Amino acid sequence: MPIIPMQAAIFAQTADGLSWPSISFALLVGALALSAYILLRRYRSRQLLIQRVAELEALSDAGRALVAAQLDVDALAELIANEAGQVIDNRTFQVGLFEDTDYHILYWTIRSKRQETPCTFDLREGGGIISWVRTAKHPLLVRDFERELDKLPARPRYISNSPPRSAIFIPLISGNDTIGIVAAQSGQPSRFNEEDLRRLTILANQAAAAIAHAQLFAQERRRAAHLELVGQIGLEISKVQNQDEIFSRVVELTQETFDFHLVSIFCIDPVTSEIMIQASSGLEVFTENWRVQPGLGLIGTAVSTQQTIISNNTSEDELFIAKDNPLENSTLSEMALPLIVDGEVVGVLDVQSPKAGVFTRIEKMTLEALASEVAISISKLRQLARQREQAWLTTAQLQVAEAVSRSTDLEEILAAVSRLTTMLAGVPFCVILLWDEETAIYRCSHSIGFTPEGDALIQQLRLKIGDWPALDAVHVGQEQLTTKKVPTWLHRLEDDQPPPQKLLLLPVNTLNEMMGVMVVSNDDTPRDHADVLQTPGRRAELLDSISQQLARGLENWHLRNAQQEEAWVNTALFQVAAAVNSLIDLNEILDTIARLVPMLVGVESCIILIWDEERQQFSPGPSFGINEMGRGLLETLALDQQEFDDITPKLADSLSPTGTYYIIQLPPWLEKVLGTQQAFGFPLNARGQLVGAMVIGSLMENGRSLTNRRLNILTGIAHQAATAVVNHHLYQEAAERNRLERELDVAREIQASLIPDGNPDIPGCTVASYWQAARQVSGDFYDFFTLRDGSWGIVVADVADKGIPAALFMALCRTILRAVAINRGDPAEALRRANEIIDQDTQSDLFVTIFYAIWQPELGQISYANAGHNPPLLLRQNGSSALLTDHGMALGVLPDIDFQTYTIPFLPGDTLLLYTDGVTEAMNEDLDEFGLKRLEQAAKLLHHRDATQIAHSITSAIQHHAGNTPQFDDVTLVVVKRDGNR
Repeated sequence: MPIIPMQAAIFAQTADGLSWPSISFALLVGALALSAYILLRRYRSRQLLIQRVAELEALSDAGRALVAAQLDVDALAELIANEAGQVIDNRTFQVGLFEDTDYHILYWTIRSKRQETPCTFDLREGGGIISWVRTAKHPLLVRDFERELDKLPARPRYISNSPPRSAIFIPLISGNDTIGIVAAQSGQPSRFNEEDLRRLTILANQAAAAIAHAQLFAQERRRAAHLELVGQIGLEISKVQNQDEIFSRVVELTQETFDFHLVSIFCIDPVTSEIMIQASSGLEVFTENWRVQPGLGLIGTAVSTQQTIISNNTSEDELFIAKDNPLENSTLSEMALPLIVDGEVVGVLDVQSPKAGVFTRIEKMTLEALASEVAISISKLRQLARQREQAWLTTAQLQVAEAVSRSTDLEEILAAVSRLTTMLAGVPFCVILLWDEETAIYRCSHSIGFTPEGDALIQQLRLKIGDWPALDAVHVGQEQLTTKKVPTWLHRLEDDQPPPQKLLLLPVNTLNEMMGVMVVSNDDTPRDHADVLQTPGRRAELLDSISQQLARGLENWHLRNAQQEEAWVNTALFQVAAAVNSLIDLNEILDTIARLVPMLVGVESCIILIWDEERQQFSPGPSFGINEMGRGLLETLALDQQEFDDITPKLADSLSPTGTYYIIQLPPWLEKVLGTQQAFGFPLNARGQLVGAMVIGSLMENGRSLTNRRLNILTGIAHQAATAVVNHHLYQEAAERNRLERELDVAREIQASLIPDGNPDIPGCTVASYWQAARQVSGDFYDFFTLRDGSWGIVVADVADKGIPAALFMALCRTILRAVAINRGDPAEALRRANEIIDQDTQSDLFVTIFYAIWQPELGQISYANAGHNPPLLLRQNGSSALLTDHGMALGVLPDIDFQTYTIPFLPGDTLLLYTDGVTEAMNEDLDEFGLKRLEQAAKLLHHRDATQIAHSITSAIQHHAGNTPQFDDVTLVVVKRDGNR
């Protein structure tokens, strides 16, 4: 635009409003205001920049200080607090670290006043905001607790009567874990803002890395120190073979390394299961002989739970139990670590500190490793001790076994065992009581460890069952027993030793025999030379082994003696047997036995009495060692059973009755006969019967009965004498039996001759018969005879008995029936007349069942009457069947009996089966009878065949059914079949 026109326009514009100077001044003022604003903004930006640079420099300095600081967590906590004071108000400030559920405050000031640290809080009991920050991993700014209390993510946990009004909580995060908290608090509301939160967060992030590195360094340093301790203790253990010395070194080194004021090791008492102190760094604690029950206190809980128990504040822990001594009273932290080997707690390592909260995860891990090392050392030492004990025990057992096996004399065996028992088991005395089976008493066979007077008193002992209850219990139960009731005869010990307080009674027995009891002291403190057996039960094991070795030695000794005695007894019995077998006459055999007994056994006299079964009394037999007057008295001797029992009131040595031999209390006259005051009676028993008695006169030796060897010989001779008597009786019985057998054979032949031909030629019929007696003779019979009119009589009968009476009665009935039937055509009339004759002429209680049929060939019919016999079975030619069930009473029961005659057509092809109950009642091994059904089936199987084949089919079925079951009843079968062409 041209200048002139523009100026003209301006002037024209100003002419209408403000003047130019006014406008220029306004423009100038505006420009100056804008310049001032810009300058002010630049100044403020510069000041903010300078402040930011100073802040960054301060934070940078703090970071460099943290990096340059020593890798000590406590020093870092204090440095963090000091550096935080450069950027925020840190008069109330804390730095704390987390460990499991505990919160350890390492640095803590309240209103610029330092608090005692470390201070530990259990977050399980309500961690408040601290727990929330740890979990959320987010910082928290609280401008005013009172106003924001309901909006806070967690309730604050105050421990002061004047709680703060505002605070900043910053998590110390390392990796994914919150390792601690940095917190600043103030009593003024709104004391902190977002800028303070930002600054402290930057500082906390730098501090977290430094603390994490410091913790790692501290862990590695402590781990190295702890590993060095463990290695050092392991080295010490390898050098020391004594458990007490190892424990002392462990507590000493542990205290030096960890600076605990009290370190103790406890072990488990294997007897009482109590936890007892074994070593301690505090002498006053160790000398108190501290014992703890399992489950009681920190130590008892560690044992019962098999877990490490930690108390970082014992003043508030109910499990903490302090002994009344300065060390225990000053304890604020305690850790009890169970010493576990193969799942078993063998002890406890207990460490205590006067500081609270000192036991961290690192201490727990390291001390558990130390506890494992100590437990392994205990296990190794115990294993070594057990090996030494076992070696010593094996050696001791071998010594006893060698001494027992080397000795062949009983006195040598007992002396060796007694001596070795006191030497090896460390007992002050040993008494061996042997059981005398003959006298039923315990005799003291050997003792050691007593004064001469005490030993003499013990040697005179004769203990019966009931004299000493403890001995009775061992005798019956055959188990070792401990008793506190000590008999007075065990009080006189040598070397003026006090009487024992407890006794151990050990049975000396085998599986089948009680041989004796060994008595030793069972006091708690054995002699010093036996202290190698420290494991509980080892000394009892040794004593039990000695008693078993003694039992085997006694068993072998008894076996050798028994073998010698058996050889001698067998020789003596062989001589008697040889002499007896060469003779036949009973008097000669018994006379030989009576002469051999005094020579082989060495007794004064022998009398053999023979039992007369008919007269029920003993009569004198052969004797030896009896004078003339004695033999004269014996000839008049006759003792019945009661008189013999009166002079044999008891068995030898008053033992329980065995039936082997008796001591006879001799009457004066028999004492003169035998020449002794006492005698032995040996019953002659054979086949369960008394056949006589052998009376032996013998002088008693030292008041005792005959030895076992002599008694065995006499028992064997008595058995041979009884056998000879029984054989004589058996010979007589056999002769009588042979005579009866011959007579029965004759009777059988006679009876068989009475049975007619089983296949008679009857007109119009074929007949087959079968007859089998259950014994030599039978009560069954059948008969066929012709009548005067040309008819045929057919009879099957069964006498209600077996054997000879039935056979005789059968012959009588057959004869009577034939006599009355020959001229009578009515079966009922014939049976009635036969019953009259049987009732009149016989006096026995026997009766007979009879089926009597008359076959009339011309009429083709059968008339019959039944006197109580089994109903015959009629098979028709068409295969149908029927039982002829009409019957009356058996013959010989009543004098007057009426019978009825029945008539049936007997057509060509029909079959009539007559039988006795021996057929249908034949049983198998399951007691199942043959029965009518099987009889009918067997008959129908071949009913179209002839009578012989039908009979064979039935008898075969009976035999197949019975199998190997013996026949118990007579069997009679008659099959009558009508010819098919007539």
